[in-house]
Amino acid sequence: MLVAMAAVIACAVFFAAGAVVGWAIQAVELRKKEAELRARRAENREVQRGLQHHQEGKARETEIAVLIPSIVRRLGERQPHTALPRLAVRLVKEFFKPAQIAFLRVAKDGNLVLTEGVGVPPAWKQSLRVSPGEGILALAMANKVLVLRQEHAALRGLSDLSGLERAGMVPDAVLPVVVEDTVVAVMVVAGVTVDLEQERRYASMLADLIANAFQSALAIETLEQRAMTDPLTGLHNRAYLAERCVVEMRRARSYALPLSFILFDIDHFKSINDRYGHPAGDAVLRQLASFLRDATRSSDAVVRYGGEEFALMVSSLDAEQVFLHADRLRAALESTPFALPGVPEPVRITVSGGVATYPQDGESFSELVRIADAALYHAKETGRNRVSRPRPPEIRAE
Repeated sequence: MLVAMAAVIACAVFFAAGAVVGWAIQAVELRKKEAELRARRAENREVQRGLQHHQEGKARETEIAVLIPSIVRRLGERQPHTALPRLAVRLVKEFFKPAQIAFLRVAKDGNLVLTEGVGVPPAWKQSLRVSPGEGILALAMANKVLVLRQEHAALRGLSDLSGLERAGMVPDAVLPVVVEDTVVAVMVVAGVTVDLEQERRYASMLADLIANAFQSALAIETLEQRAMTDPLTGLHNRAYLAERCVVEMRRARSYALPLSFILFDIDHFKSINDRYGHPAGDAVLRQLASFLRDATRSSDAVVRYGGEEFALMVSSLDAEQVFLHADRLRAALESTPFALPGVPEPVRITVSGGVATYPQDGESFSELVRIADAALYHAKETGRNRVSRPRPPEIRAE
């Protein structure tokens, strides 16, 4: 019986050992399967991340493909250079979606002045001035290329701060705006959500497009300024007066304000040229232009209308007030000495004038000039060195 029990126990032990070994083998297999499952899950997550990254990249590429033509078109539209900083900030915001943007122009004293911005304190605009010779700003301006924060940190260290950083804005990148090899402004972005390193070429391209827009606007404005400026006196010319008149008459109509014209003509100007020569006549014209410019408010306009004739457009003065103003100018000119080249003693000149006022004398530029010119002609006929009011309608009709 003992032998039988021993045999039973031995069998039990054998089966128990077999079961333990089986469980151990199953546990090892299970752990292998779990490890394989974790590995596959990790691979799957990597694939998912890669797929998501690929999809995001494709979506970004599609977004850029839509943005670039729009940016090129908007920067290609004609607009004054003073409007470009605001447009540049808006385009950078749309393209890179930063939390902060600052547009800093180079002032006459060489410092950088913040003129436009997004996400910056309102008090900074037109008042925050920083040195161009510090930190990341100095690096970008010296090299005239886009500089990323990590690039600046690698070259000069994190302790090399600019005035902008000390004021509280930490740049991710600085984009210089270069016009004819001169940095005229810098754009600073912070809190950027896209990878600027990967999109460096787009940032550089955007800075170049903005610079080209500045250059084109300045060139056009310079040409227009030359086209509307008299080269001898530096005053505006008749073309400028006609264009300015449209704006001022609209304003006068909207606010029910008077708008007046004065035409002056130098008396016996031909005799000055005949006696002293044309350089002397040019000197008289330049000095008269300077006199009228100094005697004219900044809100008004003084132009060389043609030959020895000058025109003034005076806002907010009615017919009587503009007549008195014109007569005071005439009297002051009569007592003003004019120095001529090669002539030891200064000469005196007199002018005749005519006035006209919107709306009673005319409701268009051509009408007002015609009425003022008729009054000027009357002043010439009646003795010169005087200012005449508009002639009555019946006399003008005759």
